[in-house]
Amino acid sequence: MRHLLLPLLIAGLVATATGCQRAADAAAEAAIERASGHQVEVDRDGNRMRVRTAEGEVSIATGNGVALPADFPDDLFLPPSYGVSSVMDIGGARLLSLESDGSVSSMFDAARAAMEGSGWTQTLAMQQADSAMLGFSHGEREATYTFTRRGGEQLMVGIQLRERPGQQ
Repeated sequence: MRHLLLPLLIAGLVATATGCQRAADAAAEAAIERASGHQVEVDRDGNRMRVRTAEGEVSIATGNGVALPADFPDDLFLPPSYGVSSVMDIGGARLLSLESDGSVSSMFDAARAAMEGSGWTQTLAMQQADSAMLGFSHGEREATYTFTRRGGEQLMVGIQLRERPGQQ
């Protein structure tokens, strides 16, 4: 299922960027089928899309009014203020895209302190001028954060949460 991630992301962008919902769903379905070589089924309900294949299912929510999932773990760092851009569940992983304010370095430091304070162990750290990445583990879970500057003060925060391979 992991090899379908890129085509699904591309199809999700195609589907949300076009105006006609029915045409967008057909285009997304065709793009995924061509890229993956697998038959797929696309269902849409507003800003939520579900893609099913013989290998599994992917759920994507994008656009205005996307909420943080109700079952989002409370021991994960979230910026003090943020908007949810998208939520995707794929193959045992949950990917969130958030928009926030602040600098890459201050968000990096705040995330590191909060995660370590919640019992997570840092496994990865990388910083550049306008982007950064942090990785953590806690029991059977892994969390990866990406921080990317987008324009003036807008900061994109990506969160990937998954169970460790072989422990699902």
